[in-house]
Amino acid sequence: MTKDKILKVASEEFAKYGYDAVSMNNLVKKLEINKATVYYHYKDKKSLYNEVIKAIFKSRNEETKKLFEENSDGPTLLKLYIELEIKTIKEKPYLVSLALREIANLGSELDQSIIPLFEEDTKYLQMILDRLNFKDEYKDISVYAFTSLIMGTIFNFYSIQMSELAIGTKDELKKDSEKSLSFISDFIYKIIISTTCK
Repeated sequence: MTKDKILKVASEEFAKYGYDAVSMNNLVKKLEINKATVYYHYKDKKSLYNEVIKAIFKSRNEETKKLFEENSDGPTLLKLYIELEIKTIKEKPYLVSLALREIANLGSELDQSIIPLFEEDTKYLQMILDRLNFKDEYKDISVYAFTSLIMGTIFNFYSIQMSELAIGTKDELKKDSEKSLSFISDFIYKIIISTTCK
């Protein structure tokens, strides 16, 4: 049993049940290993949870950094950045639930080691924003506002579309993750470019 497998299963469990409801006993049953194996890699549930979050950020930051290998203009980079977020969700749909749970809990289970990884992600978005030609009223807008606009819109829309709730049941995107993610990617990009840029 590898650390990667433990992280993957733990990610899905934390996303499905939330930090408080996940027990290490149930986790090891699901993994079909003994508890000592998990504790060999992670000292406790909180350190495992933080490693789950770190792994997400590290992977995402590595991919975001690659966007700058080509000398693309701001609008192209923004589109690629949003598409990368969509790609990440397509590959790991449980991330939406995990992120929404963490936002709702105001980061109560995260330790300080997460901050540099979050700041790195924010730095890349700021580099993209610096290449956009903003209208005067948006020149000084915070990068965190753009992060919230992009991530919050994706997470909220996706979770509604994929939910069992009778919301948008006649919508052709309902329960179709591929179409929903493609729609929201294009929508966010066009909203930002048409509303905030010259």
